[in-house]
Amino acid sequence: MGRKGKSPPFLSQDFIIQNHGDIVSCMCMVVMVGLMFKTTQPLAQLFIAAQHNITTVVEAGDNIVNYGCGVKDLCTIFFYTLCWIVCHAIIQEFILDKFNKRLHMSKTKHSKFNDSGNMLPFFIASIGFAIDQIQKLGILPQFSSLWEKYPQVEMTFMVKYYFILQIGFWLHCYPELFFMKARKEDLSNKVTNYTLYLLFISAAYMMSGTHIALIFLTIHYIPEAVFHATRLVHCAGKTDISQHGFNLWAIAFVLARILTISLTILIVWFGLGTFEIAKVNIASGNFNTPIIRVAWCAAVILVQAWMAWNFIMFQVRRYRESTPHRTPKSDKGDKKKKKTANGSSPRAKKTTKQE
Repeated sequence: MGRKGKSPPFLSQDFIIQNHGDIVSCMCMVVMVGLMFKTTQPLAQLFIAAQHNITTVVEAGDNIVNYGCGVKDLCTIFFYTLCWIVCHAIIQEFILDKFNKRLHMSKTKHSKFNDSGNMLPFFIASIGFAIDQIQKLGILPQFSSLWEKYPQVEMTFMVKYYFILQIGFWLHCYPELFFMKARKEDLSNKVTNYTLYLLFISAAYMMSGTHIALIFLTIHYIPEAVFHATRLVHCAGKTDISQHGFNLWAIAFVLARILTISLTILIVWFGLGTFEIAKVNIASGNFNTPIIRVAWCAAVILVQAWMAWNFIMFQVRRYRESTPHRTPKSDKGDKKKKKTANGSSPRAKKTTKQE
């Protein structure tokens, strides 16, 4: 997956950046080859297969296999983080770089185009996957099950993999800042966003709130997908279409913030409040204590307020960029017009002196 051109020194910084896709894909292949040998198969399965399975014996004889969370998940998350880096490199080289050569964008638009081009497929896939699991689990018809059946310690295979892939994706974004040579002015904002995603998704995964998190992630990812799709169109030069897209994103963003805060109060504060416990029960995976519920609600509301503030600042910048600025020439012209309007032209002054 290395790009063509002069080869940098072996194992130098430029060499790693240029060939990081090939290097990481080789690491993934080593783990997958380990499945072919009996001696290394148990270790390789630790990285690839889902861990912490919970088998329930049914009277009919068929066993139901669900999964919990544990320390072994760190190995699985590490492997799929590497897989995300490979996917990122494939999308960048075989799709985005081809568009970059045709569009001839500036450095700023080039960076935004690459960022949105990698984020958009993830958001679309996450939305589709989450909606499918919400439908299969029957969460919406039995909405009260979100707090009545808490904690959701046992997860289906697909739900467990969904959260492992989610955590792995946001983890892979940190090294991608180095591989994609992100601008210094964008680092703080991106690192903050990645860290917030990791904290909330990991907390929901470890604190038996996966069903609740499926709802919130779907609501949050929809306006994010609209934004990145619109930014791709904007960077491509289709300003008329992007204008409508940004308006649609603004509406979706506001609705998502209102819906997220409303559901947090309904599910976490009122719903889980009727089944709260005095102390955390780690054995049963129940974290529904008053302190944690207050912290959960406060964290969600504060993050929504922070996102709303950034949204307002973004809209203000867009408005200032869209309004034409007055040039110095036009200001000088206005001054001359004011002078002539007051009858204070140079010729007029000479004639008055001669008289």
